[in-house]
Amino acid sequence: MAKSITSINSLLVGLKTVNNSLLIKLQQLGFNTSLSLGSEQEYTVKSLVNAIDTLAIQFLTITANRNQFIQRTSYNERMEIESCLNSLLSCLQQTKMELADLQVADYKCDPNLALFYTSEKDEHRSLKLLDTVHFIDLIKPYCRMLEMIIAQERIHALSAVLETLLSKENTAITEKDNELTEEQSNALELSQYLIRQAM
Repeated sequence: MAKSITSINSLLVGLKTVNNSLLIKLQQLGFNTSLSLGSEQEYTVKSLVNAIDTLAIQFLTITANRNQFIQRTSYNERMEIESCLNSLLSCLQQTKMELADLQVADYKCDPNLALFYTSEKDEHRSLKLLDTVHFIDLIKPYCRMLEMIIAQERIHALSAVLETLLSKENTAITEKDNELTEEQSNALELSQYLIRQAM
């Protein structure tokens, strides 16, 4: 089981490393990073590269607690995550190679289509980065599921802290009850009630 997490973390580090210089290289070569892409034009080139970086950071955070990650995911889910990350990394590596092979005089960036260009042989081509949208869409549900679990655990931890604070506050209140006006006492009871409801 730990092998899948090691592989996932290795892929995530690879994603961050390759993705790190991608945006600058695209801009240097004349690609318009403001153009939209995706099935619903939900990304610009720039936001796509940033989304990949954010995704890698989120998963590195989630997988940091290996035991919890293993408990919260099935083996098949981890294999699916690994497969998506592997495909994502492959797209980024291919894009990096494509960009390295481009010579400024040999191509012309398409002004209207994101990540498309015309080669010196007048062939209309696209960078492999375009395919990453598909793999991001496949992996998003896993990321959201794990983020919800982490959020629930944080809420439970916060609830425990609030409960401890309330019990200490109740002890202090009983000692100071004689000093509070009726209005202050009612306001304090209301705030305690609201805090308990929030938990």
